[in-house]
Amino acid sequence: MQSTLQDSIRTLIIPLQGRNLLLPNVAVAEVIPYLRPRAIDAAPEWLLGAISWRGLNIPLISYDRLQGIHNESALGQTRIAVINTVRPDGGLQFYALVTAGIPQLKRINVESIQELSAEAGEGLLSQVQIGDIQAFIPDLSALESVVAECWQQVA
Repeated sequence: MQSTLQDSIRTLIIPLQGRNLLLPNVAVAEVIPYLRPRAIDAAPEWLLGAISWRGLNIPLISYDRLQGIHNESALGQTRIAVINTVRPDGGLQFYALVTAGIPQLKRINVESIQELSAEAGEGLLSQVQIGDIQAFIPDLSALESVVAECWQQVA
């Protein structure tokens, strides 16, 4: 049985340092050029600061640092992915992730994705293979909870 466009999901491959995140396209409000964040005193190292986006003051985070990965280096194609929140009562409308490159739109279906590990680590739902790309599927609700809790304390 051949898959149709209705059986596929539009996703974004978000490049990080040495790994990728796989997010549904609807989770990402916008991808924007890198903006230097305003520093926030007493913020954990993964909370890079705050940026102004569409008149809102939103947190900018490093997902790599949140996961304990500190091998970040300056890249010429760094972007910011503004993420829609998934919890209406979570205290945030949006937050932003710094990327290590330009996110790639990819349409996936059951035949094109292979689960590599269902236990990918804290805050991660799964590790998958899509063609020649390996990616992690984050637990967006858990991520949002961590970001919102921290944001309420430091902002």
